[in-house]
Amino acid sequence: ILAFGTLLHPALEAAQSLGATVVNMRWAKPLDVALLVQMARTHESLVTVEDGCIMGGAGSAVAEALLAAGLERPLLQLGLPDHFIEHGDPARLMAMQGLDAAGIEASIRQRFTALNKPLAYAA
Repeated sequence: ILAFGTLLHPALEAAQSLGATVVNMRWAKPLDVALLVQMARTHESLVTVEDGCIMGGAGSAVAEALLAAGLERPLLQLGLPDHFIEHGDPARLMAMQGLDAAGIEASIRQRFTALNKPLAYAA
């Protein structure tokens, strides 16, 4: 799980149940391509988790970097949809978007169960 921004702690919590590796991607620009390539070479799949919009966000940058490096891995991008999000308590709003620990875990389980990939290999 490549965690960007404020979702590091929910990603760590979700990873405990999944047996997944979590990488704190401290910045999206410039993207740490060397670390990304290392993770892609040592894991069968990748998940990006960000507190920003998926479209054009950190997960998109990861997808582009993997493509440029010639690395094909299943990639699940978790973040905000490209539409208006109501205002309110940030923790509640993230949970409503499935970006709390339970939502992150559920999304990963759903995606990689469908791909018949062992969860222990989700990076």
